[in-house]
Amino acid sequence: MNQNPNNNGTYYAPPQGGQYQPQQQYAQPQQAYQMSQYAMHPGYYPQQNYRPYVPQKKVYKPFEKKDNLFFFLTLLASFLMLDFGLFKGVKLGFTIAYLVLFEITTVYLWKKSLKKSLFSLSCGVLSVAGAFTFSLYDNLLVNSIMFMLVFGLYGFYVLGISGCFTRKQGNFKVLFNLGYSVFIQPFEGLINVIGSAHATSKKNKRLIYTIIGVAIALPVLGIVIPLLVKSDAAFEALVGKIIKNLGIYIAEIVLAVIATPFLFSYFYNKRAEVEQKKPMKNDAHRFVVSPISIAFLSTVSLTYVVYLFSQLAYFFDAFRGILPADYEYTASAFARRGFYEMFAVCVINVLIISAVNAFTKKDGGKMSPAVKALSCFISLFSVLLIVISMQKMKLNISIYGLSANRVLVSTLMVMILIMIAFFILHIFAPKISYFQPIILICSAMFIALSFANIDARCAEYNIKAASENRIEMLDTQTIRKSSGAAIPYLIDVAKGSDKVAANSAKTQLLIYIKDSEYLEFDNNKDKVKFTGSSDFRSYNISRAGAYKGVCDYYNSLGETEKKQAKDFINMYENSWYNEEENCYESYQIDDNGTQTVYRYNPKTGLYDKTETK
Repeated sequence: MNQNPNNNGTYYAPPQGGQYQPQQQYAQPQQAYQMSQYAMHPGYYPQQNYRPYVPQKKVYKPFEKKDNLFFFLTLLASFLMLDFGLFKGVKLGFTIAYLVLFEITTVYLWKKSLKKSLFSLSCGVLSVAGAFTFSLYDNLLVNSIMFMLVFGLYGFYVLGISGCFTRKQGNFKVLFNLGYSVFIQPFEGLINVIGSAHATSKKNKRLIYTIIGVAIALPVLGIVIPLLVKSDAAFEALVGKIIKNLGIYIAEIVLAVIATPFLFSYFYNKRAEVEQKKPMKNDAHRFVVSPISIAFLSTVSLTYVVYLFSQLAYFFDAFRGILPADYEYTASAFARRGFYEMFAVCVINVLIISAVNAFTKKDGGKMSPAVKALSCFISLFSVLLIVISMQKMKLNISIYGLSANRVLVSTLMVMILIMIAFFILHIFAPKISYFQPIILICSAMFIALSFANIDARCAEYNIKAASENRIEMLDTQTIRKSSGAAIPYLIDVAKGSDKVAANSAKTQLLIYIKDSEYLEFDNNKDKVKFTGSSDFRSYNISRAGAYKGVCDYYNSLGETEKKQAKDFINMYENSWYNEEENCYESYQIDDNGTQTVYRYNPKTGLYDKTETK
């Protein structure tokens, strides 16, 4: 056997003649060993030089000039979102801060070579439109929903313009894509940001030099700013406001500095994914077999069939025995009972249909016909419940009037009908995208509802319905509690010819003044003045209009009306409210000990005073 390893562990392949030729050398000993015709000979153990495995260290790409600039712009956007938006009550300042964030995001992530979907662009436009509503109206519930909607649409917009959708945009699994992108990826990608920042500091010292320059400038500003303060009144007032709120600004800066790396990571990693042209993931993840889904849907459907059977008691005498013996049908009982329960069942049904069709395995690439049929039945049953709920809501409004909550629930019922319609379409035509139109249509509906100023519309409807005796009475308390947009209508009622409604409206306006932190009585309660800030960041059109209208109304009252107002204010300040009795009670300890009760009189709209010892 011809074996001729040299001293350094390098082997030479023998030619066909069996002679070694040192000129033909292989760089890797193992490769030569495998190619040798003698390698499989028993007892043949070549000497080999092994190198220890050394893991490769990840090399991070330094920031580009655009990345460096955007990092500071992200810090600015974070500060504006805190100072203009959240710390000022999410009003005009939030609208401005969001527009700045939206513009910065678009400039940083936009690429002409990347094809943008109509869905993502529409989400961006709708989010901007929704952000404007915060500077117009101040309904707390509507604004809370709008806040989540705006940033949800913004998340879809960012995914679209950065090309980072890893799920099909046509089904609901894109929500997982959104959740991962917003809540997980910024934390996972933070190491990339830190690594790139470190690589940038090694390659380019300009950032360090910039920080040094700013640090040197601070002592100089400590000398220059006091001189400028003494030289100009306007600058002095500005610096005075900054010093007055210095603690708040420091807190905002600290929070902005903490949030910026995560927000920048949210953007930076998406831009990196665009450059890497990350492929789309396969979103098919079905683990439930068809028999399980069929049994589950059949059980639910059977319960709904029994429910439908019980409804025959309302229409046929033969089934009257199902109803309780003491059952009496009234419009108010029908309107009140079961509405929210039926609505909850509809929401649960939508979730059931979505989950079953998302996770049930397909037989031969197709969904089981039984699963389709049962899903369709549950969908149609939900439609029936929504129709009944709409009828209940219509009757409820005709009896008790409109409110923002009733309008929102009615709108949500229409949205669920739209969702069910697209779900049924998707069941029989799986290739048709259904989630995109649901998101866009429902978002557009809610934003349009926000621009409609629902509190003002509800107050207007209720006032007109009460004057025409279409509702039992005008609930001025509900109008006062809604939002600033409804206050001008309450002022109109207080000035109206209906004395009962006018007295009730006057009472609610006085409560509005007392409960407002920006309105107070001045000069022994003869005038009302606005004490809030004129800061544009906290400006809201409807609230500003309400404050001005209330001040003008009260200050224009005559002496007799102001005296009545003072009496009520004294009662309001020195009594406690008994909600069950709808009265104010006070107990004064004097020589005899007197308890005073102020009970609301619906015939006059005033509080009648009674005293007991």
